[in-house]
Amino acid sequence: MTESAILYDSSKCSACKGCQVQCKQWNMLPSSLTKDDYEFTGSYQSMSDLNGDTRLLMEFREEDAPEGIEWAFSRRACYHCAEPACLEVCPVGAISKLENGTVKLDSSKCVGCKYCTVACPFDVPKYRENFSVTNKCTMCDDRVEQGREPACVQTCPAGAMTFGSRDEMVSEGEARVAELKAAGFDKAELYGVTEMGGMHSLFVAKYGYEAHGLIRDPKASDVSGLMSLLKPLTGLGVAAMIGGLGVSFLASMGYEREGMNVKSKPKDDAAKEAK
Repeated sequence: MTESAILYDSSKCSACKGCQVQCKQWNMLPSSLTKDDYEFTGSYQSMSDLNGDTRLLMEFREEDAPEGIEWAFSRRACYHCAEPACLEVCPVGAISKLENGTVKLDSSKCVGCKYCTVACPFDVPKYRENFSVTNKCTMCDDRVEQGREPACVQTCPAGAMTFGSRDEMVSEGEARVAELKAAGFDKAELYGVTEMGGMHSLFVAKYGYEAHGLIRDPKASDVSGLMSLLKPLTGLGVAAMIGGLGVSFLASMGYEREGMNVKSKPKDDAAKEAK
């Protein structure tokens, strides 16, 4: 299968947040904002960072310039790395890499150990407390499997996001960077071509990596090596816990209290005894 990628072009983005809203709608994620819970900080950014109920966040960075304000918008979500640190440390196989390059987190397998939240150099996976699992972007693998675009890409009114084969997205991104440099944006760069083995979420940074909050030469967290060593132990611990629960259940089936089995008796038998 051909590897796929999302190409985000910050120079075309209007930061309307339509992608952010559509991500929540498609994945049935609730809003993290409640009335009067947040004070206005002077920024149009919805919240300070991703959280357990938010997989995609549009970030706002502004800088004073002679002609006014320069906006550096950023699409913050999982980059779907070719060498994902989160996958390496997951002790239960809840994180996998699909054939098209998508790094998927299966919440039905997640045990909430939070190893991935620490290992990721971008601090993308977030713990969802009300469900005791970790959450992140899946690149709408359910839609892609049906030949559709990710929800965020389809809803973008400015055409700032494109979805297709990774090779094509890299070529388009490099061509766009060349256009921006020719237009006077000397610091324009394409993020994700080689970082973390190559990403499947590419980013045209109009003002350069740092201006958009991107990490230059990202590396897995230092503690990820230690977590990789602990990974088998955690897996054994989970297996032991499940096994223990199974043994406890089987033992309870024959448990008797004061000479009476705890199994409920049929209503007919109970009625006969009452007579």
